[in-house]
Amino acid sequence: MGFNKGPSDALPTTPFKGHDHIEYRVRGRILHTMARGPFSNVVEAIPPTIVGLLHKLAQQGCWGQIVNFQQSALTSPTAMQDFAAYLKARYKNTEAKPVVALVFEPDIEGRHLMAPEFLKSYTDAGLKGQVFEDYATALHWVESEISQFSTRLEWQNSHTIGDPAIDEQHRELFKRAAYLLAATSHEGQVISAMRLFHYMRTHLSHEEELMRQLGYPEVETHRLEHQDLMARLNTMSLKIANENLVIADLEEFIGDRFLKHIATADTDLARFANATRSG
Repeated sequence: MGFNKGPSDALPTTPFKGHDHIEYRVRGRILHTMARGPFSNVVEAIPPTIVGLLHKLAQQGCWGQIVNFQQSALTSPTAMQDFAAYLKARYKNTEAKPVVALVFEPDIEGRHLMAPEFLKSYTDAGLKGQVFEDYATALHWVESEISQFSTRLEWQNSHTIGDPAIDEQHRELFKRAAYLLAATSHEGQVISAMRLFHYMRTHLSHEEELMRQLGYPEVETHRLEHQDLMARLNTMSLKIANENLVIADLEEFIGDRFLKHIATADTDLARFANATRSG
C-alpha cells in the first residue's frame, strides 16, 4: 500500500527531499497538509506540532483539511492499519471534527490503490472525506463544507433601540461580525476583521457626535464604554492578524459585551434623543 505524490498550490514551499515526509500549515480554518511518500510508517512521519494545530483549528469552529500527496502514496498494509487506528484515537472524543479532502493528482504513484485506503481511514474515524484530482476543486469543496454561522451573531428585532440610524449601524456591525465568522482563509479573516474594526470606529464616532449635538449629560460615561469596546476589538483584531481567531472571543464581544452596551447605554441615548427631538 502507499502514499501518493502530486505538486500542489496549497503550500508554496520548496520541494521535499526524500520521502516519509508530512508537513502542515494552518491557513484560516483549513489545515493544508503535504504528504510525500512512499511511507515506511505514516504515523511516525506526522510532526508532533499537529497537537497544537488541532487545538488552534478547533477554536475556530468548523474546519477542514486538504491532504496533498506528492511523489508516491505507497505504504505497507501494516502502516495503513496503524494510521487508521491513529486517526480513530485522535478524533475519538473530538466535537470539532474536520472534513477532509484527499488530493491525488494523476501522476502520483499508487493513487488508484491508495486513494480508497486513505479515504476509508478517515471515514472510519468518523470524518467526512472525499478524493480529488486537483487542489482547486478540493479547496472549493472544503470551503463549502465548513461554512458556519452563530446564533449569537444574528441580528434580532429585539435589539432595536428606536433610533433608525443607530439601529441600521448596529445591524451592519452584526453582519460584519458574521462575515468574519464565515471566512475560511486567513486573508478573508483579516479583511473581515479590518472591515468590522473600521465600521465600529465610524459607528461609535457617529454616536459621540450625536451626543455632542444633543448635549447628552452622560456623554463621558458613554465614551468610556466606547473606548473599552475599541480596545477589546483591537486586541481581537491583532490576534486574528496573528492567525489566532477564537470564535468564543468574537461571540463574547458581539453577542455579550456589545449587545449589553446596546441594551443599556445606547438605549438610554436613544430615549434621550427621541425625547429631545419631540420636545
